[in-house]
Amino acid sequence: MSVMDRLERKMRFLSRFNIMIVLIGAYALGYILSMTAPAVLNYLAFDPPSILKGQVWRLFTFVVSPDSSSFFMALITCFIYFSISRTLEQVVGTFRVNFFMISGILLLDIFGFLFYALFPVPTCYYASMLSPYYLYAMLFVLFALMFPEARFLFMFIFPIKGRWMIFITMGMYLLNIVQAFSHGFSGYAWILIFMVAAAILTLFLFLTFCGYSFKRRNQAAQRFKRMGSPGTSRSGFRTSNTRQSTEGRSASYRHKCEICGRTNITHPELDFRYCSKCYGNHEYCMEHLYTHIHVKSPDDIAGNFQS
Repeated sequence: MSVMDRLERKMRFLSRFNIMIVLIGAYALGYILSMTAPAVLNYLAFDPPSILKGQVWRLFTFVVSPDSSSFFMALITCFIYFSISRTLEQVVGTFRVNFFMISGILLLDIFGFLFYALFPVPTCYYASMLSPYYLYAMLFVLFALMFPEARFLFMFIFPIKGRWMIFITMGMYLLNIVQAFSHGFSGYAWILIFMVAAAILTLFLFLTFCGYSFKRRNQAAQRFKRMGSPGTSRSGFRTSNTRQSTEGRSASYRHKCEICGRTNITHPELDFRYCSKCYGNHEYCMEHLYTHIHVKSPDDIAGNFQS
């Protein structure tokens, strides 16, 4: 059992809601405040001296910081973040998406205080510009790693495969930092570096704990390739004759988990269910029913992002 599986068993409450919806709501609220009462944002921004004086809400309310002044772009941003988070939720599970976002926010807090400790006044003022922008953008990288063949519309015009979107995203990070240094905004450039470092570290921790998901993703891709081959069913498995011959050589069972291989014969205490979100008929034990990677139709993978 992986570290993430053990964490999920101990913190099941994180699987009962999608934190990305809360963050998108906070983003929308921040945009509304920037248009109607921008002074209020000063009381919500990340400010280490104020936090040390007891204003602990700033550890979390800095996520309302909007990164766009255009209503259209703010609307598109909310839609994209929601779509990607929902797709990732179907792939790796709600708990893992929540873990990614919560750990990213906590790392931003840590890096924000580190920036405040390393840089003197007035440079430390730039700590108030801490925002989850790069953490949200890292969702693109995670999505591209999960679906390297999915295509994004770069600048809403040019279709680019996911594997190239990873390099483009990282290149844009670097370009923003270089531009800040070139204009003499060294404090702003350094806070950008800290935010990017926190986002990359968040991704690294996620991949460390959930790396096995990529192996299962490749197994699902191999099933898709076998769908059109003779002797395979629509779900990617051998047809009934082959299955019957396999069952004849082993103990008869009615239910079997595709992830761990346990059956109702070897583990009669387990419950088994078919997943309604998987393409075809795929059965799992209750331990893996909500944590497995959903098997998608080749036409449905990354549906909203295919050109």
